[in-house]
Amino acid sequence: MTATAITRTGKHSTAYLQLPGGWFHNNAGWITGENRTLLVDTCATESRSRALLEAARGPAPGTTLTAVLTHAHGDHSHGARQVVEHGGAVHAANSAVEEIHDGPHTYPELFEYADWGSIDPPEHITPVTGPTTIELGETHAEIHPVPTRAHTDGDLVIHHPDDGVLFTGDLLFHGVTPLALHGSIGGWIEALDWVEGFDAETLVPGHGPVITSNDSVLAQQREYLRWLLDSTTEALPDFGALEERARRGWPEWHDAERHSVNLRVAHAENRRHTPDLADAIAAMLGAAGNRIPLEL
Repeated sequence: MTATAITRTGKHSTAYLQLPGGWFHNNAGWITGENRTLLVDTCATESRSRALLEAARGPAPGTTLTAVLTHAHGDHSHGARQVVEHGGAVHAANSAVEEIHDGPHTYPELFEYADWGSIDPPEHITPVTGPTTIELGETHAEIHPVPTRAHTDGDLVIHHPDDGVLFTGDLLFHGVTPLALHGSIGGWIEALDWVEGFDAETLVPGHGPVITSNDSVLAQQREYLRWLLDSTTEALPDFGALEERARRGWPEWHDAERHSVNLRVAHAENRRHTPDLADAIAAMLGAAGNRIPLEL
């Protein structure tokens, strides 16, 4: 079962966690100033996004609402229409805007679920093309495009310097197997090095519990991504054996069927060719045993 936890991460910032953080159970959050609330991400379904918006409005119901989507995946972006219908504006990286408008993406070939609600994208999403400061009144937030293709090719992080908080989106997973289906593993490693440069005291990952600067989560994820590349240099790797090694190496991570995708993406990256996404998804279905039922 998924539990929602609202965690204050500073005077102005709050993390909205859907724990333990598996498929479509992402984290979001908000930063509130005197006259504006910056919402970081939405949720996978209409009902969950409405609950998030109600929580974000609670501390300051009269403030202007602006939402920033860390990337295009549906668990983080499906509620964009709800933001607009509540009078807010939505921002995302340029390539993410294009992907969101091509959606919504629910992957029925992979997941069993029907009750998404109203998740069609809004007509307008403002592209973020460079570092951007959002004045909130009394405080401000910074939007930073990730300089490499990483989890996707349109990742953003949101930094709140006053609270020492960084919302990383899916650059970081905590207790959940990362997913590299739409990204670059080498670029993701570079992005993690870049994330460390913010010297944030608190990091809100895309999935899983909040991370402090003393945690080893970032280093552990970097180790995993490097292992993926190091283990798939052969022309014909034994993916089954490698998947078992990954499960043994990171046994505390759930959604372990993602290892099968990540290994194939790493192999394609090593061979310098485009991953066969259909093959990768089929491998994940095989690892999961069937279509994956969602509890949303």
